[in-house]
Amino acid sequence: MFARNQKSIYQLDPVKMDKSTLHPDLEWITNKATYKQVFDLFYTLGKVRYATFKQLHALNFRVATKTNLVRFIELDYLSNDNPVKAYSITDKTKKILELERYNTKLLQTKLTGQTLEHALKITGSILKLKPWTVFYPQFKEPPDYQKDWLKPDACLIFKKDNQIKIQFLEVEEIKQDWENYLLGKREKYERLATDANLFFMWWKHQSEKLGLPMGNVEDFCFSVCVVGNIKFNWEGFCFEN
Repeated sequence: MFARNQKSIYQLDPVKMDKSTLHPDLEWITNKATYKQVFDLFYTLGKVRYATFKQLHALNFRVATKTNLVRFIELDYLSNDNPVKAYSITDKTKKILELERYNTKLLQTKLTGQTLEHALKITGSILKLKPWTVFYPQFKEPPDYQKDWLKPDACLIFKKDNQIKIQFLEVEEIKQDWENYLLGKREKYERLATDANLFFMWWKHQSEKLGLPMGNVEDFCFSVCVVGNIKFNWEGFCFEN
């Protein structure tokens, strides 16, 4: 029988526990990489949602080998059940990351309103820009907030010392009447910037989930990064190829 004061592994401090005891089905990876390297890769994948082998291999070539990725799928840490063979984390991995004290509150593993091909282009842009963290917001139209209105491809948070930078990401492809299409998005972002609820409700909620200070409304601002083969000189916007 268990002693009365014995705790389950989910009640103990995972930082202090032996990882081979806590995660015995991952012990095979320790001759190639550390547990932290594995969990960091899983966490990055969870933040970007989907990634190709090439994208993962560039993040950590010791962990993200083709053989290792197959093994992770067999052990239910990863999934690539899609025509593009893009990898994503599983519910099992999300629970383990939470156990290992990664902030999993913002992880989104399901696509909403995007194709997988477009999601992978977003992944490529995020990995290139290297934000501190990323999440995927959706805004309702003010002032009544009844219908879907603006959905950035991602919201990137950059953090350095005590400074925080908020940047919305738009990954765009050439389309008919591209300039007017982007002008429409610009108008929405400018309108978003004048909405007091962006700070007092949206950022209050997000900063609490991120574990970041809310700051002062006088200092609150954001920018928009547009990735695509187009460029304009718009205040508050940057354009990247």
